[in-house]
Amino acid sequence: MSEEISEQKSRFSKGQKWSFGMGSFAQWFYNTAFNTWVFAFYFTAVKLDTIYILLAFIIWTVWNAINDPLLGYISDRTKTRWGRRKPYIILGSIPILIIEIIIWIPPLGNELITFVYLLIMLFLYDTFYTMITFFDALFPELYTSVEERAEVNTIKQILSTIGLIMAFLIPGIVIGDTSVMTGYFFTGVITSVIVGIALVIAIKWGVVEKEEFRMDHKHEFSFFKGLKYTFKNKGFVLYTIMFFLFEFILMLYSYVIPLWSRHILLEENTFSIAILLGIIFLVGIISVVLWKKLDVKIGSRTSFAIALVIFAIAITPILFITDYLIAVIVLSLAGIGFGGMLYFIYLIVADTIDEDELKTGVRREGTFFGITNFFMRLSVVLSIVSVSSIFLSTGWEEWTENPAIDTLFGIQLLMVLFPAIAIGISLLCLYFYPFTKAKVDEMKEKLAIIHKEKKEKVKSL
Repeated sequence: MSEEISEQKSRFSKGQKWSFGMGSFAQWFYNTAFNTWVFAFYFTAVKLDTIYILLAFIIWTVWNAINDPLLGYISDRTKTRWGRRKPYIILGSIPILIIEIIIWIPPLGNELITFVYLLIMLFLYDTFYTMITFFDALFPELYTSVEERAEVNTIKQILSTIGLIMAFLIPGIVIGDTSVMTGYFFTGVITSVIVGIALVIAIKWGVVEKEEFRMDHKHEFSFFKGLKYTFKNKGFVLYTIMFFLFEFILMLYSYVIPLWSRHILLEENTFSIAILLGIIFLVGIISVVLWKKLDVKIGSRTSFAIALVIFAIAITPILFITDYLIAVIVLSLAGIGFGGMLYFIYLIVADTIDEDELKTGVRREGTFFGITNFFMRLSVVLSIVSVSSIFLSTGWEEWTENPAIDTLFGIQLLMVLFPAIAIGISLLCLYFYPFTKAKVDEMKEKLAIIHKEKKEKVKSL
């Protein structure tokens, strides 16, 4: 290993890395709780017409197409004494904590007014949450060696998964009756307090920016030129498809597991449902250690493919399961593969950004993550559409009055067939994904030299 790469590994303490990881905890706790429960709240408790809810989510997605990439681009071009990303993270923190509380107290009595309120909340949420996601943009910028990225990504995924589990368990305990609005409000307050503490830790001790990238805000890309150039990056396009499909599976399971539990496993207790949602992530935490070792040894691309195959095999028995305990065991096994999916999907994007820096001379994480954030939101819409299409095609509303086995099979298809298709497409993308372990190691050597030159240039100014 070169002297330049070795130098990269000693710049940050363990405390800084764990503090930085608290940003991932805050993101995943907040975003998962928001995405999982907002639809249920406005549908079940507020009883807003489904058409209004779907329309709000569709308009929200259109806003994402503009907001996420634009904010990412603006952050790439920002120059302040605190760096390019930190000011936006700070600016977005307080508003999202407020939104997490007031979204659960909509005006009632007029569906149109309630719809407008929901739409405004979604717009504000996405704008300020996008600023918080600049933690993701900082990750590949701060940690540039394979070993250090593996270490910090392990920390990030451990804390992210804890956030995910808490996002399922806390509402599951506090909300109680999903048709009563009060529980959602108290969940929002608790979420805001926990996320607020995590953000303070992350911002104060975790968010730093490297001096060698201080001049990277100077580049010739306009907003649209930058988007066009980014989508010419083959590796990034393939990654974006895989990222979109991963988020689709994640959101699909968030929506369908409660239905699977109630109508097929015949387990309606909210806490029991939360266990089903949480066990897959809990096992995922444990498996991260395994995936980190595989990552360093055989590379991210091959290891990611193994994780996808394990998950696909593990979920197949869901087609035949009707017992709650067996369901817990099956989801635990699926958690091994899911842990790898979660680990690699937020790691391999760094390779596409590294390649972009080799070609352009600057780091443009904001633009890349702005685009992926849009596709994350789009996956929410696809998951809702998928669930809705199955329910409509199987006569779900008629089934609630006159139960039939064929209708329940639709839930099982959502749990197995749709994720299997997504995994198959992801494996195909990985086959063409250009970043082998050898290529990644070669890029690291070149980038280490470039970063040293940038650092010397900044010091000379």
